[in-house]
Amino acid sequence: MSDRPPTSIILPTTRWTDACAELAVQLDDGDELLIIHDGEDDPVAGWEDHPEDVRLVAAGEPEGCSGKANAIAVGMEAARHDRLVWTDDDFHHPPDWLATLSADYEKHGPVSEVPYFVGRDPLSVLLEPLYASAGSLPLYLGNQIWGGVVMFDRGDIDGSAFLNELRRTVSDDGLLMEYLQVTNVGRTRIVPIGGSIHEAVERPVR
Repeated sequence: MSDRPPTSIILPTTRWTDACAELAVQLDDGDELLIIHDGEDDPVAGWEDHPEDVRLVAAGEPEGCSGKANAIAVGMEAARHDRLVWTDDDFHHPPDWLATLSADYEKHGPVSEVPYFVGRDPLSVLLEPLYASAGSLPLYLGNQIWGGVVMFDRGDIDGSAFLNELRRTVSDDGLLMEYLQVTNVGRTRIVPIGGSIHEAVERPVR
């Protein structure tokens, strides 16, 4: 058991993934993992055999914002703790991920990491340099936030104003950058992308 503050991890997803299981086993006493899904029709919604420190929260349909922004807003309102983590379910969270991120926060304050996108189909492989030059590199050099990994405390931002704007935006991490200064520790997380032509085209358009 660590002496760090209890932490709420906010993870938007509609199904129980490897990332969910990886994070669930990293929780200390008092921590919680919030699985933020859309509604009762999602595969994860009917899962009853989950650990006590994992909570399933239905976000409902977004109104005036993206689905991701809506999920984050609902998660922040439902979270029991002041120490918050945003993360995604499309990359591997190693066993020391939460502990390392917490140690980074104690040293630097709010922190983030860097995604490294790896293609799973020929078109996505060709697009890897684009993701690196337009995404990963600016995040690192500009000390910017990646919404896939960010830890901060409620006291670090104007939470009320942020949540109001979050429900009117399409870019959750873009908005957070207006409210929060982070240290991007430069640690990379491999994020698989693509798998089909549709998926390869969808991500850069999104």
